[in-house]
Amino acid sequence: MKITGYSRILALLWLSVWLQNCNSPASRSSESAENANRTNAQAAVSAPVYQFAPVSRQRVSESVQLPGEFRAYQEVSIFPRANGFVERVLVDRGTAVRRGQVLMVLDAPETEERLVGARSNTLKAEAMLTASREHYRRLLASNKIPGSVSALDLETAQARLRADSASVLGERANYRALTKLRDYLTVRAPFDGIITERNVHPGALVGSGAKQESPMLVLQQQNHLRLVADVPETYSVGLREGSSVRFTVSAMPGRAFTGKISRRSGSMNQQFRSETIEIDVPNGDRTLRPGMFTEITLPTTGTPGALAVPTTAVVTSTERQYVIRVADGRAQYVPVRKGQKAGGMTEVFGALRPDDRIVVNARDDIKEGVALR
Repeated sequence: MKITGYSRILALLWLSVWLQNCNSPASRSSESAENANRTNAQAAVSAPVYQFAPVSRQRVSESVQLPGEFRAYQEVSIFPRANGFVERVLVDRGTAVRRGQVLMVLDAPETEERLVGARSNTLKAEAMLTASREHYRRLLASNKIPGSVSALDLETAQARLRADSASVLGERANYRALTKLRDYLTVRAPFDGIITERNVHPGALVGSGAKQESPMLVLQQQNHLRLVADVPETYSVGLREGSSVRFTVSAMPGRAFTGKISRRSGSMNQQFRSETIEIDVPNGDRTLRPGMFTEITLPTTGTPGALAVPTTAVVTSTERQYVIRVADGRAQYVPVRKGQKAGGMTEVFGALRPDDRIVVNARDDIKEGVALR
């Protein structure tokens, strides 16, 4: 029992000594140093590391994919040019026609009657002109003998000749107009193409007086198509007529086509801020159809004289776009407008100069005026 009590006393003494050593100044200083080192290490890890790069003057070229639509190279809606009834329809939807081919024949009996009347009036006027001319010629010959013809009779004959001459011109013009009106009763194709719509049948009344709402026929030239696309304002500056483009057709997966930019509108659509371009596409086998949708791959050459920065250097907020320039070792906001992007570079337009140093890994939490290292 005594031995056991003595052992307990020794254990209590050893515990007391150990507690005193832990609370000693040396131990506390060691712990403080360790905490300080840990804090410094955390601060070093959390401190931001900025990357810098110069502003460069270069063109940023990229390939843009845009939607497009095929349209017929020529398309016309054929309306009647004279009032009448449809007598014959010689074509139907899908008929291939040649220029000048008769498509329809209209019937208008009153036109024929008016034409006969106009021809009769023309012949009558020509006969009166012949008589007036002969009468004036004889009076003019008789006037060589002094006193044989009065001046009034000569002037009257001359006036009559002029009036009959004008009457002949009027009757001939009326006859030619009615002849053209009769020719309008025969509807002909203005160019080679395909009939895509037929909206009338024999016996139908057509003409302006019938308040024609839809065309009698629709003719399209399909062996040559126009591929129409709208190019955004950002990319239209670098477009060049004659540039080759690739496109695919939604209805023909796996096939690729090529074409050249044939014409540009030269103005911006006020609603969409885009420029319309057209690409001529040969289509002799009629594989492609007007109305098909396509996806165009359009190469661009970049904006001449533009400045370029890494894409990550442009900060976009709800209020503005800007890059952070290093000025005297401090952050300076420079508002910019973005242009084309490609290969990790972006065109920017703003108060920048070549070789200005900017922050590559820019963030919106970098405050203006903060020191940058």
